[in-house]
Amino acid sequence: MTDTPFDHLEIALQADASDRLSAEREKCPVQHSSAHDGFWAFLGYEHVGDAARDPETYSSASGVTIPAHAFPMALPPIEADPPLHMQVRGPLLPRLAPGVMNDLEDDLRAMVTGLIDEFIESGSADLAADLSIPFPGMSIGKLMNVPDDDVAMLRHMTAHLMQNSTDTDMIMQAMGFFQKLYEDRLANPAEDLPTAILELEIDGEQIGNEQFLAIMAMVMMAGLDTTANAAGTMFELIGANPEVRQALIDDPAKIPQAVEEFLRYATPLHASGRTTTSDVEVEGCPVGAGDKVLLNWLAANHDPAEFEEPDTLNIERFPNRHFAFGTGPHRCLGIHLARMQLKLLAEEVLARLPDYQVDEASVERYVGVTRGLSSLPVTFTAGTTAS
Repeated sequence: MTDTPFDHLEIALQADASDRLSAEREKCPVQHSSAHDGFWAFLGYEHVGDAARDPETYSSASGVTIPAHAFPMALPPIEADPPLHMQVRGPLLPRLAPGVMNDLEDDLRAMVTGLIDEFIESGSADLAADLSIPFPGMSIGKLMNVPDDDVAMLRHMTAHLMQNSTDTDMIMQAMGFFQKLYEDRLANPAEDLPTAILELEIDGEQIGNEQFLAIMAMVMMAGLDTTANAAGTMFELIGANPEVRQALIDDPAKIPQAVEEFLRYATPLHASGRTTTSDVEVEGCPVGAGDKVLLNWLAANHDPAEFEEPDTLNIERFPNRHFAFGTGPHRCLGIHLARMQLKLLAEEVLARLPDYQVDEASVERYVGVTRGLSSLPVTFTAGTTAS
């Protein structure tokens, strides 16, 4: 076995990450890297999908980040295998079902409208800092039923931890917040997501304190950061492709399908980890029991074996069986919320800031568990507030 210097974090930080990953996949779709204490990188659509749908061989219970995060416990349901996985995930699915999300649409649209109102008269904004980053936090804040100040704090914690997942001081701050939330919901249950989590049962017993903290941490990390980065890259892609922008302005009904293509093309959650439970051979490579495996969603989403002209942004693409939300039992729990959020953001920005121009020289990127934008400065023809 020959190690390669493959480092998904270094590659994902680059604007041409999909080009780099495609070159690596063509060289070898299964590689063993010496980076981050060693791991196998799966880069092909078939290999990634097969592994993600086989939790018996590719376990999530030992962590899904490479390198490992520093939380003092696994974060279920994403870091859990059957049967624990569905004991946590199953009861939460109705809380995030399409019908529930549809009922939230007016409230979520009002949030987007209010955020745009804060800068539309100025003719300039940062579509990341002023819109795509705060909006998911506001959405999750509504589901969690926590004050705006707490949402802002959680957003800051999440952004930091998604880039620095080994910062134990910040992790302890987050755990402290969720501990207070746990104690409050024990005393004052409400019709909200934290109460629903508190009422979960594992093997017939109501979950305990540590399990509540772990699940809330997962909700925070997944709900606040991934959608924010998906939205930021969506705005960047629209700004860089005038024909796409015009097509969506002319026919907003195309936006949901276009959102799927933006997700495939940019894939903010670029990779996830697994740990093998037994020896397995993949593409002639001997992957040993206990080895770390990286499922590179971004590389899989640009595999020509599945996608015709994968490096072309095609908002008419159908079918589009991308892995931006993962696949298999761990497919994103909040998929319906994320799609709703991205649709609303695209609709409102294209309706109210149709001529926005991105200052590419000032775009700021970061990478960690996700790849995204911390700053996306734009200028546009000033408009009027909605109120």
